[in-house]
Amino acid sequence: MLAHKRMNNRLPSAEGCKSGGVPVWRGLCTLLAVLLLLTILPVKEVQAADQKLLQLSLKVGSNTAIVNGEEITIQKPFVDNGMVLVPLGVFKKTFASTVSLEGNDVVKVMYGPHTGAMTIGSNTAWKDGVKIVLPAAPRMVSGTLMVPLRFVAGVLGARVLPDSGGGLLLTLAPSVNQEEMGETGGIDSDVGKTRIGNSYYQWSLNYPAGLIAGDNGGNESVATFTSAENLYYLEIHASLLETAPDAEGLLDRLVRAAEEGGETILDRETFADAAVPYARIVSKDSSGALWEGRQYYAGGKLYELYLTDDKAANYKDLNKYALLLNSFKPSFDVNDKSIRDLSTVDNGLRVGYNDDYGITLQVPADWSVDDQHLYYESKQGSYLRVKVSSAPVGSTLESWSKELDSQIQDSYVTDAYVLHEDVPAKISGEPVLVKETELNSGSGWSTEYQVLLQKAGYRYFVEYLAAPGQEEDKAEFQTILKAIDIDFTTIKENFGRLETEDYAALRSKTVTKSSKAYAYSVDIPRLWTPYQDVFETQTVEYRFTGGRFLINVNPEGSVEYAVNLLQSYYKNSKNDPKGPRVISVEESTFAGVPATLLTVQQTKKGIPSRTQQIIFAKNDLVYTLTVTLNDANATPAQQAAVEQTLKSFRLS
Repeated sequence: MLAHKRMNNRLPSAEGCKSGGVPVWRGLCTLLAVLLLLTILPVKEVQAADQKLLQLSLKVGSNTAIVNGEEITIQKPFVDNGMVLVPLGVFKKTFASTVSLEGNDVVKVMYGPHTGAMTIGSNTAWKDGVKIVLPAAPRMVSGTLMVPLRFVAGVLGARVLPDSGGGLLLTLAPSVNQEEMGETGGIDSDVGKTRIGNSYYQWSLNYPAGLIAGDNGGNESVATFTSAENLYYLEIHASLLETAPDAEGLLDRLVRAAEEGGETILDRETFADAAVPYARIVSKDSSGALWEGRQYYAGGKLYELYLTDDKAANYKDLNKYALLLNSFKPSFDVNDKSIRDLSTVDNGLRVGYNDDYGITLQVPADWSVDDQHLYYESKQGSYLRVKVSSAPVGSTLESWSKELDSQIQDSYVTDAYVLHEDVPAKISGEPVLVKETELNSGSGWSTEYQVLLQKAGYRYFVEYLAAPGQEEDKAEFQTILKAIDIDFTTIKENFGRLETEDYAALRSKTVTKSSKAYAYSVDIPRLWTPYQDVFETQTVEYRFTGGRFLINVNPEGSVEYAVNLLQSYYKNSKNDPKGPRVISVEESTFAGVPATLLTVQQTKKGIPSRTQQIIFAKNDLVYTLTVTLNDANATPAQQAAVEQTLKSFRLS
């Protein structure tokens, strides 16, 4: 089964929102719908794609707010039990969030794929399917619905900062495919949304009242849902599958996955004659929870549905969800306005955003997403990464560019790179330099773009690499460059002095690392990246451009045994010209003790490299030091760094 399938085997219990069996504030349902329409101001058209972050500024006790630079009059925010309550309408006005009234007193706030649900008069709320207890409940004040500011801001993904005037400032990146807002009131057309789905992965299903979509961290291949009443939990997975299985094949997949997970199959069935053939099982997991699992195949995609009801005791108890599950379709009609789209993909791109740095960008929709570290990667090896650091004293864009040129020249042999002239551009109104470099490690030419921006003592570094043969990724760069937006005030609020990356200063520096458990020390270049750097474990690994360095300590065996094992591993029995070839086996001295030096040449994934392994022993410990360096990166500077590191190794 998929890694994040069935993320919550047991649903959390929900506290009731009723008093004496009658929902609180039920009589206000009609009044609420009318008042919200009257109290929320019209919304202007969405600004151009290159606009700054959307901003809302307000203050407790003041009936004035600033919405994207425009002053408006609002019901005065106030504090209740430590939580600031504000008019619900300001979120619609500022961020174009969708607001709907369901079940008489349940208010939903939606933005892109995110959903929050509150009940008027109740302290229980839901954010992307997760139950939250609010310190203060939403309430009507003088005809206006007042809601907890930080809860709604969290649903939208807005950042809340202290304002210079003693108030609060909310900032948020515009949603990529947010619908045009128009001159509408506060209760939006989501009430009329009868289906929900994902236009990118092409699926949809019925959208009953109380269905709350979860947050899956930007992974659009998975959608999770809970009911506002905490009755059930549903997951939908979509993945590419080249071979089309029939209904029996789908059933085999379901059964095999369930059995591998230690589950008991209670019921199984195939529907070969359905409009889209599918298979269904009901199983019991190790915690006793009952799950209905379904698989469909259409359009080169495998769709998996998993639903559980924490109160289900018999497999037949899940039959009541047949209407919802039967409504699933492996299709999405983009012209059908009754479908709520969970996808944030627009023209093949989705939004990436890190609110700590205030950086918004767009990345190809099928790339992996890591907004926290601002790193995005394709399955073919193309990637986008952003790093913010403190600028060295006296640094300019031009001097920074020369540093990066030196780094390329130190890391690649002459015929493995081509440097192009820097091109000036602008990001968020600030001048930048765009560098283009062609690189070839042996498997073909890739294109690397580096964008340099420096402001207020910080460096903003954007690196985009189009892997060999990925011409579409190369063509996408200009679109991605134009979409980058930076709120420079955010970093001042969240960070002080950051790491300084000065290549000229760091290229000759090292840091001493030691292992008490295995009695050695070594000086590691500061420019090398730790991959596994816990020196009290048996294996340590560092990586650098085109190479890696490993230390392995084995408390068992002998040098002779280790050498024989390595020679057997590198034996090229089929005489493959690209396979490993042992160049030499030499007896020498290393770190003051006898050692065997094994040198191997090989080509992996089209990239030729040379590996040197040094094997020696002391005090019943067998040490193996391994250095691998691609031929394209075997420059004098790289080789000197390796030699310096090996010479620094000492036993204690």
